[in-house]
Amino acid sequence: MTTIQQAIQHGRELLSHRADNPHQEACLLLAHSLGKSKEFIIAHSDDPLGDAIFELYLNYLSRRVEGEPMAYIQKQKEFWSLDLKVSPGVLIPRPETELIVEITLELLTNKDQVTILDLGTGSGCIALALAKETPNAIITACDNSSVCIDIAKTNAEALGVNNVNFIASDWFQSVETNNFDIIISNPPYISHDDSEVGYEVERYEPESALFSRKQGLADLFHIIEHAPNYLSSGGVLLLEHGYQQGSDVRAHLSHCHYNNIHTTLDMQQHERVTQGTINK
Repeated sequence: MTTIQQAIQHGRELLSHRADNPHQEACLLLAHSLGKSKEFIIAHSDDPLGDAIFELYLNYLSRRVEGEPMAYIQKQKEFWSLDLKVSPGVLIPRPETELIVEITLELLTNKDQVTILDLGTGSGCIALALAKETPNAIITACDNSSVCIDIAKTNAEALGVNNVNFIASDWFQSVETNNFDIIISNPPYISHDDSEVGYEVERYEPESALFSRKQGLADLFHIIEHAPNYLSSGGVLLLEHGYQQGSDVRAHLSHCHYNNIHTTLDMQQHERVTQGTINK
């Protein structure tokens, strides 16, 4: 029978041309097959694998070799130290999106209770990270995808979060409250002709969560134009955007009469999150 160590070696060879770290991915996929931790398989490297487990592992390897993202195979992705369920049809949370959580938490310093709207919540990653950090916040999170809403609710239940209300809404369409302190969004912002989009992203992740018209600016501009109707006086809008879109987003915020407009750089020193304040 094949041992754990032999299975890892086999997986590493298959993934050598696909993964940046084939050994790590082979370990993670085998651990997922076994329903065990990565530490377990390292400690039990000489243990034999049953035929059924080895076949399941080979299936996972085949999917990964074809380019399917690890998050979809493992059905989970870590974000802000939270283990979140993801599935095809739901955008995989990115590390750079944690920046919008950091900025929002800074805005909430010394505030007892705030109302937050998360537009296009996807897996619920931003809303749930904020909810765990600020249990007194009242958060509404919306998405126009029923798949996303179901996944986000599942994640909230698994994390024991009860201060987020998930609703089906095409941006603001079904949002009834109009006095949020903060509105946040990581909307689709990739242009349809962007040549930098990776194969795995373009083939496997939901197009509706990635691409937007008008060179990727259509949804960003829609949110900027309509958010003032849903913000309280002094309310803040925060938007994640592409690294080349900062100037366009700032210009449109200014055109729509926002104040205190500025952009925060991500860890790669790219313009990533821009915010503006509405004074009524």
